Amino acid sequence: MFRADDTVMPVVSSGQWGGQAPETYRLTGTTDLMYVAGGGIMAHPLGPAAGVRALQQAWESGVQGIDLNTYAGTHPELRETIRKFGDLKK
Repeated sequence: MFRADDTVMPVVSSGQWGGQAPETYRLTGTTDLMYVAGGGIMAHPLGPAAGVRALQQAWESGVQGIDLNTYAGTHPELRETIRKFGDLKK
């Protein structure tokens, strides 16, 4: 049952991977959302644990205002997900 004090949590899903996280943060200005990236996690070349870490690193880059490719230079999980899903410089 919906109550007047309930709030809605936005859910971003369907084809998500870390590469979209900084833009999602830029557009929404919040991390208070669900970012569902099943394939972006499970298909990571270093395995699902690295996929989760790459997604965290992508959000960190967005929140800190650091270019994703620059941040990937010191974060191997993020670097590998960019190699897998697409270099954003193109």
